[in-house]
Amino acid sequence: MILLKLSSTLLFLTFPNLAALGLGSPFRDHAILQRGMEVPVWGWRKPGTEVSVQFAGQKKSATTGAGGKWMLELAPLEASATPAALIIAEKSGETISLKDILVGEVWLATGQSSMQWLLSKSDVGCVLLKEIDERVAAGEEEAPVIREGKVTNYFATLHPIEDANAEWNSEAENCSAIAYAFAYKLHRELKVPIGILNCSFSQTSIQA
Repeated sequence: MILLKLSSTLLFLTFPNLAALGLGSPFRDHAILQRGMEVPVWGWRKPGTEVSVQFAGQKKSATTGAGGKWMLELAPLEASATPAALIIAEKSGETISLKDILVGEVWLATGQSSMQWLLSKSDVGCVLLKEIDERVAAGEEEAPVIREGKVTNYFATLHPIEDANAEWNSEAENCSAIAYAFAYKLHRELKVPIGILNCSFSQTSIQA
């Protein structure tokens, strides 16, 4: 990371590490991929490296450009709640195997503290969870498959950056209250896994 000072403004510029095979923020264990459309998968490695991605019977390849970034697209996927592996490899033998990958609907949740507020801290959210548990126990509905991918870089919430850390969580209590309620409504209607990419952080500007 490089820190620059321009007059009274601080700019944080982050650069991916090209010494190892790197992946874009959404691609972590327990991720949910978008169904029904071409799915871009991207990351970084030293320029000229051939990278392949295997998932759901597909294998696609790409070569990193001068800046070290690679990107390819998987053909449209069918929704699936069955865990599968997403395997990313390069010719030298370095491989990343992501586990427990599902396919469904993916939505972006962003904003400030109101979007960031956790379900466990919301009175309405706690009532919603109790009602869901009761309906599932009574056999009235299946347990919702909802996961939240959360950006964990502090600086990513302040300034636009290309590469950010992230992790996926399936514990409802630790999800955004607003995003989870929206995702639950979608799950009841569509009956597919729902993924939320949560990029919200208190007091951030819309540009970030």
